[in-house]
Amino acid sequence: MPNKFVCCARQQAAAILRGSLSALGTWPSPQQLPIVYHDAYNVSFLGLENLHVFDSKKFKKVVSALEQKKMLSRKQLVTPSAATEEVLLDVHTSEYLQQLKTSRTVAEVTELAILACLPNVLLQWRVVKPMRYMVAGTMLAAALALERGWSINIGGGMHHAHSGGGAGWCMFSDLTLALRKLRQGTRGMVNNVLVIDTDAHQGNGYERDKLKFQDDNLYILDIYNADLWPCDRAAKTAIDNMTELTCGTKDVEYLRSLKSALQRAAKEIKPDVILYNAGTDVLTGDPLGRMAVSLEGVVQRDEMVFEHALRCKCPITMVLSGGYATDSHQVVTASIENLMTKFDLVLAN
Repeated sequence: MPNKFVCCARQQAAAILRGSLSALGTWPSPQQLPIVYHDAYNVSFLGLENLHVFDSKKFKKVVSALEQKKMLSRKQLVTPSAATEEVLLDVHTSEYLQQLKTSRTVAEVTELAILACLPNVLLQWRVVKPMRYMVAGTMLAAALALERGWSINIGGGMHHAHSGGGAGWCMFSDLTLALRKLRQGTRGMVNNVLVIDTDAHQGNGYERDKLKFQDDNLYILDIYNADLWPCDRAAKTAIDNMTELTCGTKDVEYLRSLKSALQRAAKEIKPDVILYNAGTDVLTGDPLGRMAVSLEGVVQRDEMVFEHALRCKCPITMVLSGGYATDSHQVVTASIENLMTKFDLVLAN
């Protein structure tokens, strides 16, 4: 049975785009899924990564769990390359990229002060390079969505990074890099972009990028916990469809608010592509998100967003973004399993 997102594909745009993606990875065969992953996503450095509440190795846990559930096999995954400095310079300033060659800046972005004491050459290998892979993963996944109608990067979603800096474990602005590549590589066939951000924190990074690049064709739907950092007032002016929630928000209010926001978006934009930042830090017990959405609520949320893309007949790519609860990888796995089953996205091994 063909997957339900075939109708969302933009085959002509994808064909034009393919030729400009060699720096990001190899275009997959029809026997592969539009799911992008690299083992290098998982940051591991003498256990120091455990000093941050973010599980920097959850990505491989998600892949392993999906394998066990027979949703996919490793050979079906698409492997990205690491984004080069030339790729990053499309959005990031040369000054910021130079700053990342200092241990102090890497420590500030990752919120791990101890990294400032370590040689930068080690940090480039163990911290910066994994995030370069994730950037290319998001960009490649966004391109694959045009061909298949849907895609997932099992990583990415660094929504606090912007052209001139990073914060909150977000080093590079992968969403901005992805949307700009889609526009440039399709020669304008992709223009109107809808970002849907359901992470518990405001997506101030790409919002700042929207203001800097004066991107009137980017529509931002951001639903987040307004009690939390970053409380970026300047970036809020870039949001087209904003829903501010509070600590302790539960399933009913959360899903009702999302439904209302999606209904509004359907009236205000006809997107050429949807970039979905699917943070799981809304989960009950998440130490940084401080909301109270259940596992079932997160699964329903992601299904709602994919249903929205299907109604719009619009390609969608999903990135994982934040999630700091110990069972975050289990929630991500459950959601992807549901999406692949609900929309007939599983391919025979």
